[in-house]
Amino acid sequence: MSRAFDVSAITDALRLSSRGTGEAVFLVTNILDAPVRARVTVVPGPQARREWFVLEEAPERELPSKSAQRFTVRLRVPPGMPAGRFSFHLRVEDVALPETRFAEGPALAFEVPASVSTAKAFPMNWAVMGVGAFILVGTVMSLLAAHKSGEPGPGAPCPDGHCGRGLSCQQREGGGICLASQGQPCDAGTQCITGFCAPGVGCTVPLGMTCATEADCPGLLTCADALDMQVCLLEPEQPCEQDSECASFFCNAERHCNRDDGRCGSDAECHKPAQCGATKLCQLPDGQPCMQHEACLSGYCDKTCQVSPESFQCTSPCPDYSACVSGKCVPVEGKVLNENLLLNAPRIRKGIEERSTQQGVEP
Repeated sequence: MSRAFDVSAITDALRLSSRGTGEAVFLVTNILDAPVRARVTVVPGPQARREWFVLEEAPERELPSKSAQRFTVRLRVPPGMPAGRFSFHLRVEDVALPETRFAEGPALAFEVPASVSTAKAFPMNWAVMGVGAFILVGTVMSLLAAHKSGEPGPGAPCPDGHCGRGLSCQQREGGGICLASQGQPCDAGTQCITGFCAPGVGCTVPLGMTCATEADCPGLLTCADALDMQVCLLEPEQPCEQDSECASFFCNAERHCNRDDGRCGSDAECHKPAQCGATKLCQLPDGQPCMQHEACLSGYCDKTCQVSPESFQCTSPCPDYSACVSGKCVPVEGKVLNENLLLNAPRIRKGIEERSTQQGVEP
């Protein structure tokens, strides 16, 4: 077996609420020199049941080389289960080589109290706040313990690849550095994997922050053109929940941001109503609002995509990743296709505007 992953739990133990619910956060690091598609599964310990556990994120995702990503496991023990001490852990494996490239994370213990079977309903918002506070306190204590033990803390070099508990050694120009993941305490963005630190909140991802260049967007974000504004949104392949989080404006079925260059191999790689055209570009069919000719499958835009006049048609097929415009084959930039998509997706546009407003920016 070749070691490919590091798996760490932010807390050493999990305390359930009176309703038998809890949440645990893990960090999975790809320590290989190449990106890998990884699969994460929850492995129940003795007497624990698989149906108690739910992995919040997609179980499969791309892990860039020398980087860490966060996985959250939600736990719910139904009423009537016997009291006792249980455990579980994460197994991470390379999808291509599951038998030889895998890692088993540390066992995380939790106790089911006798009160779970008889406890009265507890307001969910208080339960969530309690679990969140427990995780936050556990994280702070872990970081303090790492500092006292002499292990590298946030922002410190990690020449041997090791960091304090809850931190990940990330490769940067000039060597490795220990960084905290999203939600962990921080003093500056240079201590965070995301590249951004919100005072009093911790490491966070500033989705919707305005930008002028790529350098304005920290961590896993890129500066995306969104019609009349430029905002920091997630790069392709990053985990996502909504289309408005992604620079491509498309969070695909695997819950990852789609590629943002407008290229495709099938209709599934295009956000509807766009379709994958003959030159492998996500373009709009006739009748859809448009701004540029190259955004249309027909190669002709007059406020909406329309049948192309003869003068606009090409005498021979265009090569891949180009469009026939005014009788000539021209290369097409992904941002042109993405912005035309926004004209047909007011829901995505509204989501981006809301994120910008939350960042203190009026679009």
